[in-house]
Amino acid sequence: MTAKAPTPYANSLFEQPWWLDIVAPGQWDEVIVKEGEEVVGRLPFVLKGKDIGMPPLTQTLGPWITPKYRQKQLGNAQLSAQKEIIAQLLEQLPRHRNFSMCFDSSNEYILPYRWLGYRYEPSFSYRITDMGDRDKLYQSFHKTAKKNIKHARHVVQITSRTDSRLMMDQMEKTFSNQGRSYPIPYEFVERLIESSAAMEHGKMFIAEDDAGHVHACSFLVYDEASSYDLLGGSDPVFRSSGAKSLLWLEEISFASEHCAYFDFEGSNIETIENFIRQFGGDRVTNYHVTKQSLLRDLGDLMKPRVKRLIGYKN
Repeated sequence: MTAKAPTPYANSLFEQPWWLDIVAPGQWDEVIVKEGEEVVGRLPFVLKGKDIGMPPLTQTLGPWITPKYRQKQLGNAQLSAQKEIIAQLLEQLPRHRNFSMCFDSSNEYILPYRWLGYRYEPSFSYRITDMGDRDKLYQSFHKTAKKNIKHARHVVQITSRTDSRLMMDQMEKTFSNQGRSYPIPYEFVERLIESSAAMEHGKMFIAEDDAGHVHACSFLVYDEASSYDLLGGSDPVFRSSGAKSLLWLEEISFASEHCAYFDFEGSNIETIENFIRQFGGDRVTNYHVTKQSLLRDLGDLMKPRVKRLIGYKN
């Protein structure tokens, strides 16, 4: 797959044409708002049947709004401009039954969606934005993360190669240890890994010992602006090796040479959130914005309760 020219009207790599062509081929489109000849707003979206939603393995989408309307102005004039751009973007969307999208954290002014009949709730991630000094980055880690990294350096080596089957195997082991199966088909994961790596927007890191045992692996997606720890898995047999911590250090070090920030993607699972927090990132808020049918609302309301009953973690 050949990468399309990147658009300047994107909050993160997830809104770039090359990414959307991988995760939603033939299903995505965009609407824009202009002032004269200047683009001041853009909203990429994915339409599946009658629903606008998120493609797999895509952390955020949402409106991009020109930086001049993200900056503080007298009388909060920038918020009035944002409100108008938001309304114009939403008016241009094709007819749909349900809308469910997790917005990039740059979309802080969320009230206009409530006034237009949408609902929203926050989700959280952690992000390292000061990427210039590796030593400073490491010093910001919690002592537990540093201890795990020190131990892992005596147990495994970090290599890099593109191996989608290995990544899938490791993720399946992780999910199997939690009593569930990985929900995304291998063919999709393979296309994502192979395509983004071929375009130099993806890099796989592998932690293995001298006997050739793979302890864990991670897949980083990145461009000049952003990078995300997108995929990861580990063998529960080697859980105590600290390999995941060392992998993240390698990912962060790589990202510090190529990107403006590194995002851990976050998690609602308490133990995972605690692990992510150890790496010193700043918490960021992404809003999940919805407008959907009563039947879909009831389904979303019941889903977490059913998951708690069966012990499912998400």
